[in-house]
Amino acid sequence: MTRSLTLVALAAAAAFAAGPGRAEGDLSRANVIEVPLEMGSNADGMFFAPAEYTFVTGQAYVLVLTNSDEIVHELSLNEMVERIFTRKIEVSDADGNLVTEVKGTIREVEVGPGQTVEWFFVPVQTTDEPVQISCEIPGHAEAGMVAMATIN
Repeated sequence: MTRSLTLVALAAAAAFAAGPGRAEGDLSRANVIEVPLEMGSNADGMFFAPAEYTFVTGQAYVLVLTNSDEIVHELSLNEMVERIFTRKIEVSDADGNLVTEVKGTIREVEVGPGQTVEWFFVPVQTTDEPVQISCEIPGHAEAGMVAMATIN
């Protein structure tokens, strides 16, 4: 019995000494897929276009939020935010110069009229069924500003 415990202890020590498994390179920056999301309104009401999104765990994305409207809108990922790792949010000026970069846990982003914001993220957990993303400004979701997102 003592010999078995010694072998287990040696195996555990060897595994600990080897350290955790590491991926080669920074997977959050490799092959980033750009996904457009337009927010706006028309004669039929308010919208996100497209209205359905599918993401894959481990893949890096940049969600390009473009407000084509004359009023402010926002994107709230709701429960999807618990299933992604947000790398950063970037805002650039008309010449492409970085204005600001925000890092950390972010639940929603407000986008001014005619402006664009980039939300960089990596999905880390699948969804059992599609989850709703929406504009949480009062009346906007009710006017049609909702979309569905699935993470495989």
